[in-house]
Amino acid sequence: MTAPVEIDLDAGPDEAGPAIDAMHRAFAEYSLKGQPSGALTETAETLRDEMRAGIRIALARVAGEVVAVAKYHDADDGSLYFGRLGVVPEARGAGLAAALVRALRDDARARGRSGLSCLVRAEEHGNIAVYQALGMEVTARGERVSRTGALLQVVEMRDVEAAAD
Repeated sequence: MTAPVEIDLDAGPDEAGPAIDAMHRAFAEYSLKGQPSGALTETAETLRDEMRAGIRIALARVAGEVVAVAKYHDADDGSLYFGRLGVVPEARGAGLAAALVRALRDDARARGRSGLSCLVRAEEHGNIAVYQALGMEVTARGERVSRTGALLQVVEMRDVEAAAD
Protein backbone atom coordinates (compact mmCIF):
# COMPACT_ATOMS: atom_id res chain seq x y z
CA MET A 1 0.00 0.00 0.00
CA THR A 2 1.44 3.30 -1.01
CA ALA A 3 -1.39 5.53 0.24
CA PRO A 4 -1.33 6.48 3.92
CA VAL A 5 -3.48 4.54 6.37
CA GLU A 6 -6.08 6.50 8.32
CA ILE A 7 -7.26 4.93 11.58
CA ASP A 8 -10.65 6.01 12.94
CA LEU A 9 -11.32 4.63 16.43
CA ASP A 10 -14.74 6.19 16.76
CA ALA A 11 -16.58 5.59 13.52
CA GLY A 12 -20.15 6.76 13.75
CA PRO A 13 -23.41 5.09 12.72
CA ASP A 14 -23.10 6.59 9.24
CA GLU A 15 -20.07 4.30 8.74
CA ALA A 16 -22.03 1.11 9.52
CA GLY A 17 -22.58 0.29 5.83
CA PRO A 18 -18.92 0.53 4.78
CA ALA A 19 -17.88 -1.26 8.00
CA ILE A 20 -20.24 -4.19 7.33
CA ASP A 21 -19.11 -4.38 3.70
CA ALA A 22 -15.47 -4.66 4.80
CA MET A 23 -16.40 -7.15 7.54
CA HIS A 24 -18.28 -9.38 5.10
CA ARG A 25 -15.40 -9.30 2.63
CA ALA A 26 -12.88 -10.06 5.39
CA PHE A 27 -14.84 -12.97 6.88
CA ALA A 28 -16.17 -14.55 3.66
CA GLU A 29 -13.26 -17.04 3.59
CA TYR A 30 -14.75 -18.95 6.54
CA SER A 31 -17.61 -20.09 4.29
CA LEU A 32 -15.03 -21.72 2.01
CA LYS A 33 -13.66 -23.56 5.06
CA GLY A 34 -17.10 -24.97 5.84
CA GLN A 35 -17.68 -22.87 8.97
CA PRO A 36 -19.34 -19.61 8.00
CA SER A 37 -18.64 -16.72 10.33
CA GLY A 38 -21.41 -15.10 12.31
CA ALA A 39 -20.01 -11.84 10.93
CA LEU A 40 -21.82 -12.65 7.69
CA THR A 41 -25.18 -12.51 9.50
CA GLU A 42 -24.58 -8.94 10.61
CA THR A 43 -26.09 -5.99 8.77
CA ALA A 44 -25.58 -2.25 8.88
CA GLU A 45 -28.73 -2.01 11.02
CA THR A 46 -27.64 -4.68 13.53
CA LEU A 47 -24.29 -2.91 13.77
CA ARG A 48 -26.00 0.43 14.42
CA ASP A 49 -28.07 -1.31 17.13
CA GLU A 50 -24.86 -2.58 18.75
CA MET A 51 -23.36 0.89 18.54
CA ARG A 52 -26.40 2.35 20.32
CA ALA A 53 -25.76 -0.27 23.05
CA GLY A 54 -22.12 0.80 23.50
CA ILE A 55 -20.08 -1.13 20.92
CA ARG A 56 -17.53 1.07 19.18
CA ILE A 57 -16.16 0.60 15.67
CA ALA A 58 -12.56 1.07 14.57
CA LEU A 59 -11.84 1.45 10.86
CA ALA A 60 -8.70 1.59 8.77
CA ARG A 61 -9.00 3.43 5.48
CA VAL A 62 -6.66 3.63 2.55
CA ALA A 63 -7.42 6.25 -0.08
CA GLY A 64 -10.77 6.79 1.66
CA GLU A 65 -11.85 3.14 1.36
CA VAL A 66 -12.57 1.06 4.47
CA VAL A 67 -10.14 -1.87 4.27
CA ALA A 68 -10.12 -3.09 7.89
CA VAL A 69 -12.59 -3.07 10.75
CA ALA A 70 -12.86 -4.09 14.40
CA LYS A 71 -15.62 -3.90 16.99
CA TYR A 72 -14.64 -3.15 20.58
CA HIS A 73 -15.88 -2.23 24.04
CA ASP A 74 -14.74 -1.85 27.63
CA ALA A 75 -14.88 -5.28 29.27
CA ASP A 76 -15.93 -5.87 32.87
CA ASP A 77 -12.45 -7.22 33.69
CA GLY A 78 -10.85 -3.84 32.99
CA SER A 79 -9.54 -4.68 29.54
CA LEU A 80 -10.58 -3.32 26.17
CA TYR A 81 -12.14 -6.28 24.34
CA PHE A 82 -11.98 -6.31 20.54
CA GLY A 83 -13.58 -8.67 18.06
CA ARG A 84 -14.49 -9.05 14.43
CA LEU A 85 -11.11 -7.63 13.46
CA GLY A 86 -10.90 -8.25 9.75
CA VAL A 87 -8.93 -6.99 6.78
CA VAL A 88 -10.30 -7.24 3.24
CA PRO A 89 -8.36 -9.83 1.22
CA GLU A 90 -6.74 -7.41 -1.22
CA ALA A 91 -5.31 -5.29 1.63
CA ARG A 92 -3.81 -8.10 3.70
CA GLY A 93 -0.11 -8.18 4.43
CA ALA A 94 0.20 -4.40 4.75
CA GLY A 95 0.14 -4.29 8.56
CA LEU A 96 -3.44 -3.04 8.87
CA ALA A 97 -4.44 -5.51 11.60
CA ALA A 98 -1.34 -4.52 13.55
CA ALA A 99 -2.14 -0.83 13.09
CA LEU A 100 -5.66 -1.35 14.44
CA VAL A 101 -4.41 -3.38 17.43
CA ARG A 102 -1.80 -0.74 18.28
CA ALA A 103 -4.36 2.06 18.01
CA LEU A 104 -6.81 0.12 20.20
CA ARG A 105 -4.06 -0.50 22.79
CA ASP A 106 -3.16 3.21 22.81
CA ASP A 107 -6.84 4.05 23.33
CA ALA A 108 -7.12 1.48 26.13
CA ARG A 109 -4.08 2.90 27.92
CA ALA A 110 -5.25 6.47 27.50
CA ARG A 111 -8.54 5.54 29.15
CA GLY A 112 -6.92 3.61 32.02
CA ARG A 113 -7.84 0.12 30.79
CA SER A 114 -5.57 -2.80 31.74
CA GLY A 115 -4.82 -3.75 28.12
CA LEU A 116 -6.45 -5.65 25.28
CA SER A 117 -8.36 -8.92 25.20
CA CYS A 118 -9.99 -10.93 22.42
CA LEU A 119 -11.19 -14.37 21.36
CA VAL A 120 -9.73 -16.10 18.30
CA ARG A 121 -10.74 -19.31 16.56
CA ALA A 122 -8.22 -21.88 17.80
CA GLU A 123 -7.42 -23.11 14.27
CA GLU A 124 -6.46 -19.60 13.12
CA HIS A 125 -2.77 -20.04 13.93
CA GLY A 126 -1.80 -17.09 11.71
CA ASN A 127 -4.10 -14.68 13.57
CA ILE A 128 -2.87 -15.99 16.92
CA ALA A 129 0.74 -15.47 15.80
CA VAL A 130 0.00 -11.88 14.72
CA TYR A 131 -1.51 -11.06 18.10
CA GLN A 132 1.39 -12.75 19.91
CA ALA A 133 3.86 -10.67 17.89
CA LEU A 134 1.89 -7.60 19.05
CA GLY A 135 2.31 -8.47 22.73
CA MET A 136 -0.65 -10.71 23.47
CA GLU A 137 -0.64 -14.26 24.81
CA VAL A 138 -3.10 -17.14 24.93
CA THR A 139 -4.55 -17.20 28.44
CA ALA A 140 -7.40 -19.71 28.10
CA ARG A 141 -8.98 -22.21 25.71
CA GLY A 142 -12.63 -23.05 25.35
CA GLU A 143 -15.66 -23.35 23.13
CA ARG A 144 -18.15 -20.81 21.89
CA VAL A 145 -21.36 -21.11 19.90
CA SER A 146 -21.28 -18.69 16.99
CA ARG A 147 -24.22 -16.71 15.61
CA THR A 148 -24.53 -19.44 12.98
CA GLY A 149 -24.98 -22.10 15.68
CA ALA A 150 -21.58 -23.71 15.04
CA LEU A 151 -19.57 -24.84 18.06
CA LEU A 152 -16.12 -23.25 17.72
CA GLN A 153 -12.89 -23.96 19.55
CA VAL A 154 -11.49 -20.60 20.67
CA VAL A 155 -8.56 -19.18 22.56
CA GLU A 156 -8.71 -16.14 24.79
CA MET A 157 -5.83 -13.75 24.29
CA ARG A 158 -4.70 -10.87 26.49
CA ASP A 159 -1.92 -8.34 26.59
CA VAL A 160 1.11 -9.66 28.41
CA GLU A 161 2.52 -7.50 31.19
CA ALA A 162 5.28 -6.04 28.98
CA ALA A 163 2.72 -4.85 26.38
CA ALA A 164 0.60 -3.16 29.01
CA ASP A 165 3.50 -1.03 30.36
